[in-house]
Amino acid sequence: MKSITLFSNKKDYKQAAKDIIEQAQARLDFKPNLALFYATLKYNGKYQSMLDIFHEEYGGIPQIGASVDGMIYPDDMRMDGAALVLCKDRDARICVDGVKGKGAIESAEKLAKRIKCEKGAVVLHFPLVHVPGALKSAEFYARGFYYSNLCKGASHGKQKEYAGRFADYCDRENIFYLQPTVLSIFAKQTGYKIPIIGINVLHTQVRFDTPHIFCNFEDIGGGIAALTTEKDGVNAVYDDIFPEKGKTVKETMDIVRKDFTVVKEFKAKFERNVLILLDDKPPIGAVKDFIGVSKQSQDDLIERMGNGNFQAQMPYMLVFFNKKTNGMIHTGVGAYYPFDLFPFFADISDYDEQVFLAYEFIDGKFGEFISSLRQIKHEDMFKFFSIDVGTTQAFGNKVFDYSDEITKLAKRNYFGIITASSSIYQPKNLKKRNYITEMENNIFYTAAGTNVCLEI
Repeated sequence: MKSITLFSNKKDYKQAAKDIIEQAQARLDFKPNLALFYATLKYNGKYQSMLDIFHEEYGGIPQIGASVDGMIYPDDMRMDGAALVLCKDRDARICVDGVKGKGAIESAEKLAKRIKCEKGAVVLHFPLVHVPGALKSAEFYARGFYYSNLCKGASHGKQKEYAGRFADYCDRENIFYLQPTVLSIFAKQTGYKIPIIGINVLHTQVRFDTPHIFCNFEDIGGGIAALTTEKDGVNAVYDDIFPEKGKTVKETMDIVRKDFTVVKEFKAKFERNVLILLDDKPPIGAVKDFIGVSKQSQDDLIERMGNGNFQAQMPYMLVFFNKKTNGMIHTGVGAYYPFDLFPFFADISDYDEQVFLAYEFIDGKFGEFISSLRQIKHEDMFKFFSIDVGTTQAFGNKVFDYSDEITKLAKRNYFGIITASSSIYQPKNLKKRNYITEMENNIFYTAAGTNVCLEI
């Protein structure tokens, strides 16, 4: 696959879009059959207008993309602007489709039924968490308060029932696209034969009605989109920064105790993707003395999201252990909600009740955040990859060193995005090692430290 990346960060969105088209007119020497469009929050609220301009020029070809925190390409690494990547591949059957329906899982199921792919790979774009607008956020908070209050003093069974109702609400409103549920749906539809890559989009600075998914020159907001590339020789690589898992849950717990700094171990109560209690206390109340945060008011959270200065990345994490795969998943823990229940992005029904509060797992691992690129097989193929946005906080300005390192590894003809940690369904024969991040059979993900690379 041939590619060319065109970038602009002009202040006005129309000027930026036209600047990109003018660059293409001057530099493009092939007829593209795929467009990728990614833009930072600089153009938040103007994405559809930019897509309309691109549609006039390239509307006859499939397009996919999202709002992200940054991008890396052969000319540069940028954290503020927009990039259009035009691609051509004569040998691939390329298709983009998307759904914005009522219910995250129902949307995934509808889209999966449309996917046909015998060889190659499918790349999904969806929000890890979609933050609704101000009114819907207020409704979300009201529901959270309601079910949190019902849980107080209720029996264990009733607590699980109320938390389950809250989980249903979060799904209906497309707030969480659950891992590994989404990947499982697409893996089943494609016969468990090909890699299904999850580009899980989330911004470090959370704002209302973000992030955005783009599909065939339409901004579908909190929907889900799929890029199908059917072709021989496609190489999908997953890797992460963690050690391998143990043969039992207890062994994996010991490995985490060695690799992480474990602050406290709790006994948890949860239902699906909603954490109810840690040692019989509300989650934030149980950890506040260790991490120095406390539950915040609804007004404060709304003001911070309205101003775009609500911080999603947190240094402390809760680590959960899967009783079926012996793997683990972690999520950042902080004052995200003004209520007691703690919903997040994964169904942990098959996980152990023992949960760790931990931090610091990145020391000496700067290079491992792009480890999938070290497994590139073909210099001339197009490399599309994702880098964990958490690196921008973990390593500060040193993160710009990735630009030179990636050029050494990928040489040319590549494009990467900086967003939330990525995920994958990887057929067993393609698995490189015994990953501790195995959430379900052959499905790999955790909230930070994962990376994927697709060679086409």
